[in-house]
Parts: sequence; C-alpha cells; structure tokens
Amino acid sequence: MRFLMLGLLFCCLPSWALVPPYYGKSNKDYRWAAEAEVGLSSTRGNSEVESYNSRLKVGLDTDRTHQEATFTSNYSRDGQTTSAERYKLELQSDGKFWPNYYVFLRGSQLFDRFGSYQSETTVASGLGTTLFSRHYTSMKFEIGPGYRLQKVPEGSLESDNREAILRTVLKYERRIHERTRFNAGIEMETGSENSIGQLDASFTNQLWGDLALKLGFYYRYTKVVDPDKANFDTQSSLNLLYTF
Repeated sequence: MRFLMLGLLFCCLPSWALVPPYYGKSNKDYRWAAEAEVGLSSTRGNSEVESYNSRLKVGLDTDRTHQEATFTSNYSRDGQTTSAERYKLELQSDGKFWPNYYVFLRGSQLFDRFGSYQSETTVASGLGTTLFSRHYTSMKFEIGPGYRLQKVPEGSLESDNREAILRTVLKYERRIHERTRFNAGIEMETGSENSIGQLDASFTNQLWGDLALKLGFYYRYTKVVDPDKANFDTQSSLNLLYTF
C-alpha cells in the first residue's frame, strides 16, 4: 500500500505542473504553487530497516482568498514489523478582508496507527494577521475556536475525547540567502480535557532549478496519553524537495 501511494504521488506530479487550475483567467488572477518532497532509507544485512516520509503541499492564491492543502505521511518497518505509520491531511481557506488581516476556516484529519488516539479530526475558524512582512522576513499569527474529536483504537479501555478547543498558530519565514530559507511554525490546540503543541521547523537549500534539499525537524506534545505511550513524538528528516 505504501509503495502504491508513493507511485501515485510521482505519477500525478506532471499533471499538476502542466495544468494549473486557472479556469480561463490569467495568471495574474490566480497564483498557483505546489511542492512535493520525499525521503527514503533502507538498510539490509544484520538488520532490515525500511522507512520513508513524504509531503505534498498545494496552494492557490488570489487577491481576496488563499487556499492550501497539505498531505504528509511517515512509515517505518523493522524486518517484518511495522514500527510507525502516520498520515495527515490539512485543508485551510483564508478570506482577505483588510490589508494584513484575514479570516480562516481549517480542517485536519490525522491517522496514527501506534498513537494513543488512532485518529484525530479537528475543525477551527478564526482570525489571522501578518505581524510583519519585509523583503526577507515574514511572520503570521492565527487564533480562533474549534472542535476536536480523538478516537481511541479498537479494544481500548479508554473512551473517545470530544471537546471544544482554542487554536493559536505562529508562522515564521526567513530567507537567509538567495537559495536558502528557514521556516518555523508553532501550533497550540488547548482544550479542557487535552492539549496539543506542535513545532515544525526546516531549512531548505536550492540545489538547481526547482530541486532543493530540505532538513526538517518536527516535535509534537500531547498532554494526555495512555500510560504506556510517550507524551511527545519527534521526527528528523532529510528530503529532496521539488517545487512547481
């Protein structure tokens, strides 16, 4: 299944790159951007370890709106035993109503086979603003209420968690060099029963053309988990990134 998904990802890239959805309008009306990244590793010999992670991000920007969709996956197997399997889909729509201000509607779906919660569905809406935007540096802030559903694995003695949350996000981007940039995002989802914090940071260096090398770090903290589970998950990655 994982190799099929990876193959479909690469097979679809040419069609996305060649047919942007302008729908009869000029490129000035629709600004389309997308990027895909993948990292693979395989070890054979005394031990057999196989892992991969991938990410696809698609954005469509106009004078009044911004649409964005992101899909990420992480899989790892040691011999015949799967040790990690995680997929996440995020969708967000922004409506620009004032210079440097926008309203957003966001939804996400997370599947984590080995987490305390097998799936997590979150919806949120609120207000976002660009705190500052200069030639090389920008920072955005978002805040708003939402709702989260966390479903436990089948057979678990715990019950599903449903609650209202407050979501706050800080997004930072710095272009260090013409070919190098740094991105960082901090996200908090605070609820009365459970709270989740995430840090997603990366360095991206352009190699040639639309191909780049990306060094990433991901940290996620969940306040309430099963006794046999850790409160935090971390992931470090070195991926090839293709922008189109």
